[in-house]
Amino acid sequence: MAHSITGKLNKAASEFQAGESIGFGIRLGEQYYDRETKQKSWTNYEGVIFAKAPQQIQYYRDVLTEGSVIEVSCKQLKIKQFNSQNGPSFSLEMIDCDLGYTHSSIPNGQASAPQQSYQQAPQYAQQPQYQPPAPQQQAYTPQPAYNQQQPVPPGQRR
Repeated sequence: MAHSITGKLNKAASEFQAGESIGFGIRLGEQYYDRETKQKSWTNYEGVIFAKAPQQIQYYRDVLTEGSVIEVSCKQLKIKQFNSQNGPSFSLEMIDCDLGYTHSSIPNGQASAPQQSYQQAPQYAQQPQYQPPAPQQQAYTPQPAYNQQQPVPPGQRR
């Protein structure tokens, strides 16, 4: 079953070498209201997105920055437990992540236009636009209605 999470990066993605690829470690949090404790709580997510092409690596470096809002989908979730200063903490590890919608901010505070990424390097070459085929002109020939009767010449029967 696929899962999709949208969240804000509180820290830039951590970058590491993974064979011929570069891995980008991301951590997202989703806030919710816990009706049992009557407090706001968080569900934490973590995952890794890989890139191999130089343009894709640079794109991820540009958009996986602190304050960016991103959408990540994954095939599976795994519960991870670790000990923090406040006792045991939990996180959901996103397995086999894909980056979807991204929206990052420019350092001077002006927002950039939303970007789309689907695990492919950005396309810089202009792709030809799809042009539907032109409608063909056909001559109009009226057809007789189904219930119309043809005139019968005098002296003939139907």
